[in-house]
Amino acid sequence: MTSETSRFALLANAILAAGSRADPSELHGFICGVLATGAKPDKERWQRELAEMLDLETVPAGLSRELLQLAEGSRKQLGDSAFSFQLVLCEDGDIVERTLALGHWCAGFLHGFGVGGTGVEIMPTSEEALKDIGAISQVDADHVEEGEEAEQQLMELQEYVRVAVLNIFTELQAGQTGDGPTVH
Repeated sequence: MTSETSRFALLANAILAAGSRADPSELHGFICGVLATGAKPDKERWQRELAEMLDLETVPAGLSRELLQLAEGSRKQLGDSAFSFQLVLCEDGDIVERTLALGHWCAGFLHGFGVGGTGVEIMPTSEEALKDIGAISQVDADHVEEGEEAEQQLMELQEYVRVAVLNIFTELQAGQTGDGPTVH
C-alpha cells in the first residue's frame, strides 16, 4: 500500500506534469469534502470539478486515473470501521510548510463539502467540526512557531482534523440512510 507521504509526492509530480500548480493536500481535501457529502466518484463529475480545481481545460488521462483511484481509496478509508483514513499531507519540509499544507487541506475540504452539498440536516457536532476546520484553513505562515511544542500541536491538529472528517462522514452517511450515527 502506498504511504500517504509517497502518495503526496506521486500526486504532486502528476499535477506538475499536467501543467498545474495545485496543492496535492488541497486537492485531497477537496475530494474528501465531496465524498463526505455522500457523493460517489463519478468520472464525468470528477473530470469537470477537478479540471476547475486544477485550473486546466481537461485533466490528462493519467492524472484522471490517479485522482479517481485517490477518490475511491479515500471513500473506502472513510467508511472503514478500522478508521484507516489518513490525510494526504507533505511530511517533508519545515513546520511552516507542513502547517500550511494542513490549512490547504482544510480549505480544500470545505470547498469540496460546499460543492457536494448534503441534502440532509447537519448535526451540531459536524457543524462545530466544520467551523473548526474553517478556522484551521485560515492558518497564517507568519504566526507559525517552530519548536518541539509546535510540532506536537501540529500533530494534534492533524489528528483532530482526521477524526473530525471521519465523524462528519459517518454522521452524514447515517443521516442519508436514516440510521442515525453509530456510537463507538
